[in-house]
Amino acid sequence: MHERPANNFGVAFLLATILAIGTGILILALGKNGTFQLINGNHTEVADQFFKYFTHYGDGIMWAPLGAYCFFYRRKYFIAVIAAVLISTILAQFLKRVVYPEELRPISFLSENFPVHIVEGVRMKKIHSFPSGHATTSFAMALIMSYMINSKIWSVILPLFALLAAYSRVYLAQHFPTDILAGMCIGIVSAILSLIIYRSFNKNMKGQNDSMPRMQSSARVNP
Repeated sequence: MHERPANNFGVAFLLATILAIGTGILILALGKNGTFQLINGNHTEVADQFFKYFTHYGDGIMWAPLGAYCFFYRRKYFIAVIAAVLISTILAQFLKRVVYPEELRPISFLSENFPVHIVEGVRMKKIHSFPSGHATTSFAMALIMSYMINSKIWSVILPLFALLAAYSRVYLAQHFPTDILAGMCIGIVSAILSLIIYRSFNKNMKGQNDSMPRMQSSARVNP
């Protein structure tokens, strides 16, 4: 039985790429600090509450329910989810903990000349800013889920959800826009590599399954 072609994945990949490019252009135009202040400085009480909770959409723990769902109901995609978790986590954490371990977060620059809006109830972190793990997770998950669902509407909605999760990290003063951009790119690359692994794994499994009847037939002909 042939796998349904994932034509709609291209929509999600294209949209995610456009969002990353757009973010990069905005940073180039306004600068790292200027873009941060544009996002963090435009706040409302409603947005404070919304992003305070929606930011958890990018938590690494969100891989757990997706992995459990695939394991029990869509097992053929389980390898893709595991690969995405491993690749995105290794890339993001290597940069965060090894390459840029002392990269400061926005709260560390708090001053009269660099105002930072802080949402009550959000625990502020001071280091390990680059890249954003939430942006990495949300974009990797968006593309993996888009591939699984293979729906044009969800191929648009999921990257936009990922963008909101990434946006929340700047809004909540947890990251600079450059951290978000890096996370978006890592998430996209991680998803693509994971799907390459998934397709290669399935191709090898299909080849092994196809060879079994031929071997059995040959055994019957030549006892």
